[in-house]
Amino acid sequence: MTELDEQNDMVPRSAGEPATGAAAPAPKGALSPWSLLLGGAIIVTLLLGQWVWLIAILGLALLITVHEFGHFIAAKSFGMRVEKFYVGFPPAALRRTWGETEYGIGIIPLGGFCKISGMLPEEDVPEGTGDRVYYKKAVWKRNVTIAAGPLMNFLAAAVIMILFIGIQGVPTASLKLDEVVKGAPAAKAGLVAGDTLVGADGQRWTTWDQASAYFRANMGKAISLTYRPAGTTGAAAQKTVRLTLIENPQAPGNGYLGVAAGVVRNRPGPIRAVGLGLVGFKDVVVGTFTGFWWLITGKISATGPDGAVGPVGIINVSKQAVQQSWYPLLLAFLSFNLGLINLLPILPFDGGHIALNVVERVRGKRLNAKLLERMIAFGTVLLVMLFIFLTFNDVKRLFGG
Repeated sequence: MTELDEQNDMVPRSAGEPATGAAAPAPKGALSPWSLLLGGAIIVTLLLGQWVWLIAILGLALLITVHEFGHFIAAKSFGMRVEKFYVGFPPAALRRTWGETEYGIGIIPLGGFCKISGMLPEEDVPEGTGDRVYYKKAVWKRNVTIAAGPLMNFLAAAVIMILFIGIQGVPTASLKLDEVVKGAPAAKAGLVAGDTLVGADGQRWTTWDQASAYFRANMGKAISLTYRPAGTTGAAAQKTVRLTLIENPQAPGNGYLGVAAGVVRNRPGPIRAVGLGLVGFKDVVVGTFTGFWWLITGKISATGPDGAVGPVGIINVSKQAVQQSWYPLLLAFLSFNLGLINLLPILPFDGGHIALNVVERVRGKRLNAKLLERMIAFGTVLLVMLFIFLTFNDVKRLFGG
C-alpha cells in the first residue's frame, strides 16, 4: 500500500526528523546510521547466496517508485509543492534534498509515499508555499494527481508485458524433448531428453500439439513411435520403437507417453511485440478480476493455498518466480493489482482521496477536518487488521499450517 499524505503520522518519521512545517530544513544530503543496517542486510543476503530475495524486493520497490512517481509528476505539473518523495518507509537510510523536495530511501520495503503540501487545510506547510498547496487546486487537478499513481501502475504492467515478450520471445512447444519421466512408456522404450519426435503409426507431426493430441486419444493402445535420437540429423538416423500408452495420472481418460516438450522462443518484431504485449496485459486484467470474483463468490478461499496474500507471501512467490524465470509476468500482475487496490474508495487509499474530492465538488465545500481525520483513522485500522490477517496466512502457508 502506498501513502500520499504523511501529515496524519501514518508514516513514521525517522529519528530527529522535524515535523512538517518545522523551521529546521532537511539536510542537503545525509547517510543515516540506518544505512549500515540496510547495507549489512544486503551484504549478508548476497553472502548467503540469497540474491533472488534482493531481486524480488527490488521489483516491488520498482512498482512502488513508479506509483509514487505518477503522483509526483502530476503534482509538479499542476504547480503543487512536493515536500518528500520516498521509496520504502522511514527510518531513512539515505536522503537528499534537490530543490524543495527531499528524496529518500526507507529501510522498510513495504511501500512509499509522495508528500504533497496541504493535503489538509489545517496542515502546517513550509514557508513560501503560498497557493501551491493541494487543497487550493481545482478538484479535477487533485483527482488527476491522485489517480496518476494507479494509472502509472497500469501503464507499467502493459510496458512490462511488451518488454518481456519482445526480449524473451513467444514460447512455443517443440517436438524436441526436454524431459523424459522415469518409469513412463517413453523411458522404458529408451527415449531420452534431447530426442525429437517425428510421428507414429505412419503419421508425421510438425507441431507438439499434433503429437500431444495423438497421445491423449490413444490411451492403452500400442503404437509405433518414430523419433530422431539426440545429436543426429536426417531421416537415416530415425528410429522406431513399439510401446503402449498408459493413462495420464494427472488427466484420467487421456493417453500418456511421459515426456515434456522443449520450448522454442520466437522473438517478434517491435510492432508485433507491442500487439502481443497488449494481449498479455488484457490477460492480466481479466485474470485479476476473475480472481477477485472467485474470492467474492467463495470459489477459492481467502485463506487457502490460492487465496489472498500479503507482503510476506508476495515476496515468497516473487522468489519462486525469479528462480523459474517468469518474474516479469508476476511483476506485471502485481503492478496492475497495486493500481487497482489503490483505487478502492477507502482512506487512506488513493480512491478514498478521489471520493472525498468528488463529495467536495458535489457539496461545494470540504468535509469537516475532524470527520476526515476519523475516516482516515478508521481506514488505517482496517488496513492494519488486513495486513495482520494476510501476514498470518502467509506465515501459515510457508510453514504448511
